[in-house]
Amino acid sequence: MRADRPSWLRGLAWIDVAWVGFTLANLAAMLLLPEWETVPFHFIWVILTLLYGFRVWGVRPTMWTLGAVIALTAAAIWVDVRRAAQPIDEITEVPLMAAMFVAMVWHARRRLSAMEQLQRANEASARSLDRERRFVQDASHELRTPITVALGHAELLRESTEDPTVRADIGVVVEELTRLRRLADRLLLLAASEHPDFVRTTRIDVEPVVVETLRRWTPVPRQWVLGDLEEATVEADRDRLSLAIDALIENAVKHTAPDQAITVSVHRDDGMAVISIADAGTGIDPPDLDRIFDRFSRADAGRSRDGGGFGLGLAIVKTVVEAHGGRVAVRSERGRGSVFEVLMPLAPNGASGPRGAPTPQGVAPSTRGE
Repeated sequence: MRADRPSWLRGLAWIDVAWVGFTLANLAAMLLLPEWETVPFHFIWVILTLLYGFRVWGVRPTMWTLGAVIALTAAAIWVDVRRAAQPIDEITEVPLMAAMFVAMVWHARRRLSAMEQLQRANEASARSLDRERRFVQDASHELRTPITVALGHAELLRESTEDPTVRADIGVVVEELTRLRRLADRLLLLAASEHPDFVRTTRIDVEPVVVETLRRWTPVPRQWVLGDLEEATVEADRDRLSLAIDALIENAVKHTAPDQAITVSVHRDDGMAVISIADAGTGIDPPDLDRIFDRFSRADAGRSRDGGGFGLGLAIVKTVVEAHGGRVAVRSERGRGSVFEVLMPLAPNGASGPRGAPTPQGVAPSTRGE
């Protein structure tokens, strides 16, 4: 019987002993106190049912226990019938109670079997996900070195030739290798997102992180607008947060033309620091809004590779923000642009009010909020 019990129940043999003692006491009551009729009989079966529901024995110990209870209770009732203390029809309660118990056993076994199958499926899925995560992590590590070497050689070749056609061709190679290196880095980051040390938080001001990240993008021809910057302090990993903001700005760049505006701002709302990246670009269709943060998902599956990416940028944003206990929101309309918002909990006493901020070169200051 012990082999069929869950490990945390194997030390509870006192329950079996208590049930046996209770059963014997009720059998004695059936024989010594016939005026109680079949009250002790029902006590035996009810307690047996409760005990089985708690233990869910294996099939063999269940059948042995059931057979013993049927035999003993039937014998006790038969003795009372022979002494004229009970009517003969009381004996019919034995098969009725046994049938009800068997039905309960059947349902319990089915449920237990379903739970075991579900557990096996969950364990298999967890093992599969772990293998996939290790594969992505190992593959990303292995890819980075040859990509970096090839990229370095390609850049040397481009600098060493004066043939414009060759330089253009090598430029394509450099661009594609750069894309592959970015893909490897992002796959490695997503593979590491399950690690407990994925984010190492410290108390940081949001505004300098946003301004610094935006400054790196100012050479890209867009109408860069720095919106309102409210002071907000959060508990965050500065590098990871900067990476998420960078991915959102990159996404805005991909969906805007050089003469269109991208506005970056920070404000506070209901205990949250809200980092907003708004663009006046192509926008997103409503059916696509629910899946744009999925890995390898694109709002427009048919757009060219020149304008598109790998579908990992927004997935990284969601992964990083959720690792900080925050969330990502998006509002968009096809042809009228999009607004992406990163919402992160403010640190205690982490906000005081709006303040001025240095404007990156090439960025137009703005007083309008997003």
